Amino acid sequence: MEVADPPPSVEAVVVDGSGAEVARVMSGVYGEGPAGPVTRTVLDHAIVPGIPGTAGEPAELGFALDEFVGVDSYYFMDVRLAHEFAPSQADSGTNQVSVPSGEVAAFVVFDPDKQPVFATTDAAKAWMATEQYAQLKAILLSLKYV
Repeated sequence: MEVADPPPSVEAVVVDGSGAEVARVMSGVYGEGPAGPVTRTVLDHAIVPGIPGTAGEPAELGFALDEFVGVDSYYFMDVRLAHEFAPSQADSGTNQVSVPSGEVAAFVVFDPDKQPVFATTDAAKAWMATEQYAQLKAILLSLKYV
């Protein structure tokens, strides 16, 4: 029996008015990334109705801070399964959500050389009141798997 090739992976890059990359959406077949112990502070989260969850668990958009034990702090804004935005989440987990054709990964691109991106949690909360945050949140909430 011959096995069909998986569908091709696709990637969309979102840029702002200056041409800087601000978000990325990928769909297809991807490998898992490493995960580790964290203390997670969730600043915002909401269900993404257009992305089917896994085993009845919805996909959510979230903005959070991970503090890696003994290492660094890292802010992220992405789509992942809802349990990863629960207050008790203690593992960095993954932003890959399983869908019938493979995986979906959708995330805001923060400058990797500037982590943590925000000097304080108050600065991150202030960013949440900006037009850029509202636009990026709207983009990620509007995703739909077809």
